[in-house]
Amino acid sequence: MKTLSNTRASLCFLSCCLLLQALTAGTLKAWQVEGTKLEVVNGGMQRVCAKYWVPNEVGGACSELGPGQKWDIGVTQRWRAATVWAIKGGCGGLHCNTGPPTGVTQFEITVGGGWNNDYYDVSTLAGFNVGLSVVPSNPTCPSQTCASQSTCQGFVPAGPDRTKACRFGSSDYTLTFSD
Repeated sequence: MKTLSNTRASLCFLSCCLLLQALTAGTLKAWQVEGTKLEVVNGGMQRVCAKYWVPNEVGGACSELGPGQKWDIGVTQRWRAATVWAIKGGCGGLHCNTGPPTGVTQFEITVGGGWNNDYYDVSTLAGFNVGLSVVPSNPTCPSQTCASQSTCQGFVPAGPDRTKACRFGSSDYTLTFSD
């Protein structure tokens, strides 16, 4: 009798351990956040101050980029309605933890939004100051180019909403600003 009781206790313990392991593995996988990276490139001939702003506790930052220089920005699912833009010239004296001014070409992104997608576009609704192209690393996700206000493939005044979607966690994004 004691052997049967010990065997049942051992089987119950083993079953509970396997169940706990299976539940934990599924839970941890669901909580894992794959990193998305924005690579900001100065593709122009002038120095620029590249900036980003996330309107929540993430805030913003900036980096001065010479011609051909790059800035890698790690992005999380807390990036909602975030913007990235560049201003010709250096960052000296500029506040980095502020939203975008009017008159700048903007990359707008929400990471891990509805239906588990990243939503992004190039916007000239606030104005146009430099060209901007966005190329996702995932070739199934659409690129956008905005060389001028009149040739912009993005979100423009009086135009249709051209926001693009890409499966969350499937792509990084290269943003190239040009003169």
